[in-house]
Amino acid sequence: MPALSSDAIRFYANEPIYFVEDIIKAIPDEKQRDILRSLRDYPMTSVRSGHGVGKSAVEAWSVLWFICTRPFPKIPCTAPTEHQLMDVLWAEISKWMRNNPAFKDELIWTNEKLYMRGHPEEWFAVPRTATNPEALQGFHSEHVLYIIDEASGVSDKVFEPVLGAMTGEDAKLLMMGNPTRLSGFFYDSHHKSRGEYSAIHIDGRDSAHVSKQFVEKIIKMFGEDSDVFRVRVAGEFPKSTPDSLIAMEWCEKATQLEIETAKLRIDIGIDVARYGDDSSVLYVVFDKQKSGEIETHNHNKTTEISGYAVQMIKRYAAAYPEASIHVKVDCDGLGVGVYDNLDEQKERIVQAVWEDRCREAGLDPKDGNQWRDCQEVSELDLHIVECHFGGAGGKVDDDDPVEYVNSTGLMWGAVRQKLKDGLLQIPEDDTLMTQLSNRKYIVNKDGKIELERKEAMKKRGLKSPDMADALALALYDPVEWTVNW
Repeated sequence: MPALSSDAIRFYANEPIYFVEDIIKAIPDEKQRDILRSLRDYPMTSVRSGHGVGKSAVEAWSVLWFICTRPFPKIPCTAPTEHQLMDVLWAEISKWMRNNPAFKDELIWTNEKLYMRGHPEEWFAVPRTATNPEALQGFHSEHVLYIIDEASGVSDKVFEPVLGAMTGEDAKLLMMGNPTRLSGFFYDSHHKSRGEYSAIHIDGRDSAHVSKQFVEKIIKMFGEDSDVFRVRVAGEFPKSTPDSLIAMEWCEKATQLEIETAKLRIDIGIDVARYGDDSSVLYVVFDKQKSGEIETHNHNKTTEISGYAVQMIKRYAAAYPEASIHVKVDCDGLGVGVYDNLDEQKERIVQAVWEDRCREAGLDPKDGNQWRDCQEVSELDLHIVECHFGGAGGKVDDDDPVEYVNSTGLMWGAVRQKLKDGLLQIPEDDTLMTQLSNRKYIVNKDGKIELERKEAMKKRGLKSPDMADALALALYDPVEWTVNW
């Protein structure tokens, strides 16, 4: 792009679509064209959309259009997280500059700034993470453009200096994002303050950039009436009340399943409580498919819970000698004591089980003359696994379209998926089914699924979901223990 002539600048200053097509050499779809027209015609544009509609591209195009068609503009760009700002939006600007190598004649892109050659302090765009309101202050210019990405996750305090700077004739604001919050400036721009904005809605089903497979996966996993679908696909704000993560009907169907397993693996989830209304629960699952015994205990010391666990391990080791046993203990609270006790006893447990198996085979493990025969007796394959409900989140499956914000969500998400797909049998236990179906979730500001906290559940008059947590632990494998069943 050799320097544009004065006539070309005047033309493109009012024709962002032609600028994108002629100079950036991109072809915007109809929804992206609507955004570019709005940016040209209105001082403030707010776009709520589903996921993957090409909003980062539009934001990058807008920055390049504005910096190339205005003298001495200032373009602050922000997003809730450094990742969203630098790895997505700021990198997107660099990508589209490469689309036309001639941009390098006029513009300098760095990690800290995009500026017109020779004018780094007067003619620029800058990335500023939306964690500090002062970061967006002081950008006074006749030509200013604020880009706010994932606007639903930006604090209201950040918007205040932005709106205070919208005083010039060519001051513009473009904010876009998934509509994840039911309050704040972004929400208001599509509701009570809508008259002040050009408010645009993009349903992912209407976007050429969103695959049908993505939409179908969301519908299959969560349903069209869920907040995940509303936020991630339809571009609508969530409902006023959170959704239940697990439907009661899935639980009811799971109680009617008849699943036969080889019982080659036994998982025991242990959720530990001590006093109060909460219970310590030991939950057995065979081959990640069929529920076994459920033990509940109240007002017990951690040493007592450890003792119950040892008894259960030995009982199942005797009944299913070919099975490996994996004991998963929540270690974020009192459970760490149970884990430490079991981990310390592991070798003694394995030794005791082996000796029992020798005697069952008619051998005396303490008789030196029978030592060689005793070596043929199998040892118990026992794993004591440390788990954390407050650990890192992610996806239940690599191809899932949404992430859980922490390991609590991952654990419950795995239970949810198995129940929904009819791959897990559970007992017809009212307590268990109530706990599973009463836990709510929200889609947070980052578009991730966040489960209702136990404190919030208790405020709704519900008890801690100890039995459901124990089931989630039984099905969970930390990364180092991941096994496909």
